[in-house]
Amino acid sequence: MNTPGHGQPADAPGIALPITLRSGGKRGRIVGWFQTAGILLLLLALASIPLQVGVSTWATHQSLKKEWTVEGPPCPVVSQISRAALGFRPPPPFVYQRVAFAYQIGDVSCEAVPEGFFSSATHPVCQFDAPAAIKVTTASRTVIFEPGVGHRATVTVRDGKATCVIGGWFSAYGPLG
Repeated sequence: MNTPGHGQPADAPGIALPITLRSGGKRGRIVGWFQTAGILLLLLALASIPLQVGVSTWATHQSLKKEWTVEGPPCPVVSQISRAALGFRPPPPFVYQRVAFAYQIGDVSCEAVPEGFFSSATHPVCQFDAPAAIKVTTASRTVIFEPGVGHRATVTVRDGKATCVIGGWFSAYGPLG
């Protein structure tokens, strides 16, 4: 029910407002401009959140690709592990992203490196700090790499094919010295 003194005359239709609205005039236009600008800035801030997440994801993917791409000479491929590369008590074999790895000496660090920006596919990359020999088994084949005792090695598996290069940055005992 409309009652006088609540922002509307007694005969005005609608809901009574506790404030009076002013329209027109220079002050009204300035207030309207600030309200519109504030709403637009709020919408722009909200719209920028997915963009920031996308840029952050892209930067992380690029960083992982760069960090885990190692250049170096290829590891020698052998049919069986030589006596010189056999460890006294080798670490237990492990499976990472459906690829089995077995090495003779040292430590290992693996990462699922992204294939591309618009793809959720990844490929495994493992760095060994002193493996002597590495046996890699994928769904299609088994290959044995023998980089030698004391040499770092990086194994990359893409599309079921394992490759190995001598080199890498991983060390279980801290940064390279």
